[in-house]
Amino acid sequence: MNWLDTQTKEILQKVVEPKLAPPRAAEFTLVLVRQGADHARLIRAIRRINDCEETEAVELLAQRMPVRVNSDLSEGDALWGQFELICCDAVGIFIRSEVLDQMDLAEFQSLVQKTSQSTEFQPAAVTIAEIPRNEPGLSFVDQFLGSYEPSRDAALPLMVVVPFKKARIMQHWATRVGAKLRCQTK
Repeated sequence: MNWLDTQTKEILQKVVEPKLAPPRAAEFTLVLVRQGADHARLIRAIRRINDCEETEAVELLAQRMPVRVNSDLSEGDALWGQFELICCDAVGIFIRSEVLDQMDLAEFQSLVQKTSQSTEFQPAAVTIAEIPRNEPGLSFVDQFLGSYEPSRDAALPLMVVVPFKKARIMQHWATRVGAKLRCQTK
């Protein structure tokens, strides 16, 4: 069996080394179900999620809802993308790409309807009593309130109505940065 050239023999006789990383996880699709009121922050979130230019984010948001934000995300990236969207008061869900591709329109619309009616996305009133004027406090403001500037805008306490999911996340992060807030569901 000497009919193989040297290069082919080398390839065939090569010892397969075990991979150090696990195989790639299933891909997920992030779907924007409902936009929030702050269009500029939503554009910023889409740009962060898709690592894209502003014009691409604007074009994506001009489409009829629901819209696929990205179909090539790991579970962690999809979860982070959903976080970015909820911080803008936008409702986003993520689904395995292969499952979404196999759904018919009626199944997809039913899923979107059920998700939209979830208690996670019902309005909740958040009263913010105090935000520290330091780097973590400013990051908290930027992530959850956007253009509100505690040094320039209306004095605290500040009351905002946000999806319940965002209110829970805000409560979690408020304790980490030293902000004081109260949440009430409607």
